[in-house]
Amino acid sequence: MINIYIGISNNQVSSYEEILRLKENTASKNVLISNKTIENSCDLWDEVIYADKSFNNQSNNDVSAIYNITKKILQYKQVVKKLKKYKHEKNTTLYFTYVEDILTNYLLYSFNKNIKGIVVEDGTLNYYPHTINSLSKKKVYLKWILSNFYGLRFKLYKGHSSGIESKNVSKQYVRVPELSMFPNKSEKLPYPKRTISFTNTFLVIGQEGYINQLGEKRYIDNLEYLVHLMKSNSNYTNIETIYYKPHRHGKRINFDWFKKQFNSKEVICLESDEPLEDLYFNKLGSRYIFSFDSSALLNIYLESKDDQRDDLNFNVLLRYNYLLEPIFKKFKFNIFK
Repeated sequence: MINIYIGISNNQVSSYEEILRLKENTASKNVLISNKTIENSCDLWDEVIYADKSFNNQSNNDVSAIYNITKKILQYKQVVKKLKKYKHEKNTTLYFTYVEDILTNYLLYSFNKNIKGIVVEDGTLNYYPHTINSLSKKKVYLKWILSNFYGLRFKLYKGHSSGIESKNVSKQYVRVPELSMFPNKSEKLPYPKRTISFTNTFLVIGQEGYINQLGEKRYIDNLEYLVHLMKSNSNYTNIETIYYKPHRHGKRINFDWFKKQFNSKEVICLESDEPLEDLYFNKLGSRYIFSFDSSALLNIYLESKDDQRDDLNFNVLLRYNYLLEPIFKKFKFNIFK
């Protein structure tokens, strides 16, 4: 049996490795697709296929979007060449996170007619309705045109963007199965429990992907209001340090502008490929966390030891994805609109 795992972020690889540890005695060959900026536990993998460069996308206009999509497709074609030996394998399973990704789409729908799929949560996508119609039509057709031009077929998929509704997908691993879309096809994704060394600091989790999707002005306006909420927090005067962690995708904000919003406070931008969750538990430990609707909010909450959760202060400015409100309410986060 061949298991192929598409690991285009640190969190994805970490989740796959948690699943593998549960299946240590299963006789199968485990193949990871990743790049050298993403760490993996070598002992868990029979083969690792590395792409040359990072999968991150920080496009800020149409020209850079075309360039970055093309660059990614050419990387993916090199990966597919190395997978060619598995093209006719009858017992092959693909582990992935969403079918909007060009490589995932090609491998699930066009690479091997026998392939089966399993979705693994990475983000909040599995908890609300999302289809190809939820995406920018320009972005979708740009992917379709460029992928097909370079010979890597991109199928305009039907159903949920995670791929869970596809006929050849059997199930999904998610952290909170009872709150997910399609709970009848969901299993609990294993995750670690970790101890927090609390610091009296603020952490802001950026979501720059929304700049590309819905515009820079809207994002900055919402960020300004998030700053207002931070300053309104009763503990703001006691805080000396504020951390800002940008998302790996999306145009970068003007960080000098952001720093000026806080006058005498120390403001630090965390430009790092290390998963935010690892940064948080290993180094930051911020008691107060602010964001729009980042999945990192849920991950930090769920991975925290039960007796420490009440000491955390989560603040969500729900200006983008209102469909996530029920899950934030379940965990009693502070919600602002």
